[in-house]
Amino acid sequence: MIPRIVFCDFDGTITERDGFVSVCRTFAPEAVETYLPGVMDGSLSLREGLTKILETIPTDQYPTMLDHCETVPIRPGLEALIDWLAEREVPFVVISGGLKGLVLRKLGPLAEKVAAVYAPDVALDGPFLKVTSDYPGEKELLAKADVMAAYTYKEAVAIGDGITDYNMATVATRVFARRQLAEYMDAQSLPFYAWTDFHAIRQTLERVWDKS
Repeated sequence: MIPRIVFCDFDGTITERDGFVSVCRTFAPEAVETYLPGVMDGSLSLREGLTKILETIPTDQYPTMLDHCETVPIRPGLEALIDWLAEREVPFVVISGGLKGLVLRKLGPLAEKVAAVYAPDVALDGPFLKVTSDYPGEKELLAKADVMAAYTYKEAVAIGDGITDYNMATVATRVFARRQLAEYMDAQSLPFYAWTDFHAIRQTLERVWDKS
């Protein structure tokens, strides 16, 4: 059993803005206009809507999609947090509802420092992208709580910012939340730590873990 483990969202959490949404709007603008309203009003699940959007993108556009994600900055303090956790033998696991190739491309050498990266992927053997997922949810491309359940631990820290992090947050021991996730935690009267960057998360964890 792992004493402590950290699960972290990617888009809008590790990155300063949602690069996956930017990719969808750039490479499938018509599909976004067609299907995103349904996702927003609940007539389409996130899984259905994103699959329909992504599978309109020609496969030969994938390399350009990878290049596009380079324009999205990483939030300050990530590497310092990962190194600090490694010194304490605490795994740092990335769980993303975006595409794995985009996550790995943006992380670059940092990908070698994380314990694992879980995200939906795409098959490139047809004329259009084909979405795949090892942990598909009923309504999501990636069921983050199911990924967490694959690990055995005493304490899980979740770091996130959006609607795809709700389920992950409800099963975590400690939650660092911002934006929509913070609003959700407030609405559910669930405790969380507000945060701005990964330096702040490291400082908070150092404080609370030293007391425990």
